[in-house]
Amino acid sequence: NWGTANTGLTNSVIAALAIDPTTPNTLYAGTSGGGVFKSADGGASWSAANTGLTNVFVSALAIDPTTPTTIYAGTVHGVFKSTDGGANWSVSIMNPADIHVVSLAIDPTMPATLYAGTYTWGVFKSIDGGANWSKSYNGLTWSMDILTLAIDPTTPTTIYAGTFNLGVFKSINGGENWSASGTGLTVGTVNALVIDPEVSSILYAGTSSHGIFVTGK
Repeated sequence: NWGTANTGLTNSVIAALAIDPTTPNTLYAGTSGGGVFKSADGGASWSAANTGLTNVFVSALAIDPTTPTTIYAGTVHGVFKSTDGGANWSVSIMNPADIHVVSLAIDPTMPATLYAGTYTWGVFKSIDGGANWSKSYNGLTWSMDILTLAIDPTTPTTIYAGTFNLGVFKSINGGENWSASGTGLTVGTVNALVIDPEVSSILYAGTSSHGIFVTGK
């Protein structure tokens, strides 16, 4: 059974959720127009966590697995970073600065390395915790929308990108190069990707109109 968990949540359009891997009662919600909200009691109550967050349209959230007080928020104008559990945010400059970040993924073995999937600009990569970003688009079609990203937990240099209307792309060298990985995928728009944590060759793709596809089984 499901019940609502909205106390204190003044914006009901939830675009992203993240949970602290070491303290599961701590959750973050990214909203469309209300910024980030935080709960410290498993969703029983929420409060805004927006100091320094100058863009309140949050499309993606990612938590550093080794330092969970470090959080990244993808917005319609780039990435913001908090190092104190959402109490304060600072902008993580990208070029151009108005990039719409739709998805975020953090390397589980090297958390200073993260990837940002964007509308029209493909993938960006940072190796210094968001201080600097570089484009990661060799092999990606120009003006590609990256809706979701997934990193292989056993081989983090292997990354998958789900796209709008162009299926799945794969990189085996940390985003240096990408190639289409869509044999048998009969629908182009992939909204969600998840990797089996025990058998990383098994990948699930959630699509816009044809349910879920699986590869590696």
